[in-house]
Amino acid sequence: MGRKFGSASERVSVFEDDFIGVCQALAGRSRWQKFIGPNVDPAIKKYARKTFNIVSVETFGRRGRLDAETMAYTDKVKPEMVFVEINKGGAETLAVSALHELVHWVSHPPLQGHRITAWGFLDDGLGEGLTQVVTEDIFEDQGITQYYKPVYSERVAVVRKLIERFDVGPFGDALFGGNVKSLQPLLETYGSEGMRQINTLATSNNSKKAIEYIDNHRGR
Repeated sequence: MGRKFGSASERVSVFEDDFIGVCQALAGRSRWQKFIGPNVDPAIKKYARKTFNIVSVETFGRRGRLDAETMAYTDKVKPEMVFVEINKGGAETLAVSALHELVHWVSHPPLQGHRITAWGFLDDGLGEGLTQVVTEDIFEDQGITQYYKPVYSERVAVVRKLIERFDVGPFGDALFGGNVKSLQPLLETYGSEGMRQINTLATSNNSKKAIEYIDNHRGR
């Protein structure tokens, strides 16, 4: 049995129980479960270790690009997940960061080797926003207290506005099933240029203008 979490702010270590616990939360009850479920086993089997790879800032600096919001990064091409320790010498990350990166890991393709299939459409703005929406929804649906400091809050706000309009289905199918065509209703509503505008505003963390654009624009 893995560790049970009561808060997204809890610290996660390199122990196997912690890794299993976050994986169980990922696969557990949420409105995204039916999309995530088929990907969990094949994705985790492609993860070379059964603990989180938490390294020092110095070591991380030699590995890749840091995600400042989660203090970690996931590279599905290599493939690897790497976390920066939150306190020097502590080899710990946060539950919110661990789950966020695992959502990346199980996103299509679950067998790794390629970047996330839907990223060509979502890009960093909507992609990171959607990943964090899934993360927060899992915590919420399982009664786990949210992290006290919002992660990707501007991008999350934009994605939640789009989900309010189009529901979770198209986003779940695209992110976890690789069915990018399921996002066609967004293109039919806002057009290619409109989606570029929404994504640009989301990437620049300007949720106010992005939401105004979503509310006020229709068609190409």
